[in-house]
Order: sequence, then structure tokens, then C-alpha cells
Amino acid sequence: MKRIFLTLLAVLACALTVRAQDSSALEALAQTLSSGEVRFHYTFEVKGDVPVKGSGAASLLGDAYRIIGNEMEIWCNGTTRWTVDRNAREAYVETVEKESTDYLANPATLLGALTRVFEVRTVSDVTLGGKKLKSIQMSPSVGDTGLRDVSLYLNGSIPDRVIITVEDGTQTLFRISDFTAVEKSDADYIFDIASLGSDYVVTDLR
Repeated sequence: MKRIFLTLLAVLACALTVRAQDSSALEALAQTLSSGEVRFHYTFEVKGDVPVKGSGAASLLGDAYRIIGNEMEIWCNGTTRWTVDRNAREAYVETVEKESTDYLANPATLLGALTRVFEVRTVSDVTLGGKKLKSIQMSPSVGDTGLRDVSLYLNGSIPDRVIITVEDGTQTLFRISDFTAVEKSDADYIFDIASLGSDYVVTDLR
């Protein structure tokens, strides 16, 4: 489940791989992502034999990110990641390897590899749910991303929805709302592991 949440941040990050064809909306989003913190709410649905649904809130600031939803919390300050499972009463602490190729599990890594990871195939105008959106169809330009296709839909320069197809064909639909850019943020991306109760099992993998 953690990979589902992190995939959303990774795909928003991949919007920075702007190509020449009708790129103004992508360039505007790229500028927003690079100039400060972004915050948004999301819902997701994994389409398959056993559909999975959920919702939450996320924020992204450079190499740091925070995702809270479905009783799961993921905090990362760029060098350390804390994953807290409120249902299982478990927590994991990991070192973030910036050179890792696990783009789904590490959006910060994807940010640093964008220009050689994804490319835009097509850009078109569509109407979905009564909204006129810009549809950007993307695919990896290298192997080992874990993703097969990405469909990013922008309302102006604001992400409205994202459809992600992984290599086995499974699709996840994200709907994004309340997308807000914060140029100056005092947000804390460090989780205080000592704040957890004594009933939590904490595994430190560093």
C-alpha cells in the first residue's frame, strides 16, 4: 500500500519532464513544484479483481514529502523515511538512498532523474466530468521504473487526476483536490518516533 501512495508523488514529480509539444501547462506545474511546497488531498482506486479504495492528504517540498491516509503515515525529510501503520501498530525507519532506482518508493529519487526517466508521448484536450482538461500521456524512457504508462490530466496547470499503469497492467486512478502551492513553508517533515505508544513495534532499518 505504501507504494500506491508514493506513486502519486512520483507522478506529480515526473511532470517536470517537459517536452516541446504544447508544454505550457507542464512548464507552469514544473515551476510550481520547484518553487516551494505543494499540498493536496487525494482519493485513489486500484482497479482489478479486488478493487482497493482510499483517500488522504499529501505534501511535497523538494526531497521531502509527507503522506497521511488510510491509517498510514509516511514522512521523509530527504535522507530518512518514517512509515507508521496505525492499524498494525508498527513503524519502520529507513535511510533514503538517493541513487536507488526504486522510483515508486522514493519520489525524491525520481525528481533527480526526471529528464532521463519519462517522456511525453501525446498532449490533447479532453472533457472529463464536465471539466476541460489537458491530457498528457507519458511513458518511461528507461527501464526499471515499475511504471508502464502515466496519464496526467491538468486543469490549467493544476493536477486534476492521474491514471497510473504498472508493468503488470494494474491501473490506479488518483483524483486530486485542494492543490495548493506554498512558497514559504515551515512544515516539518521529520517524524518523532518517540511520540508512539509503547505498544508499537518499531523496526529501525538504518
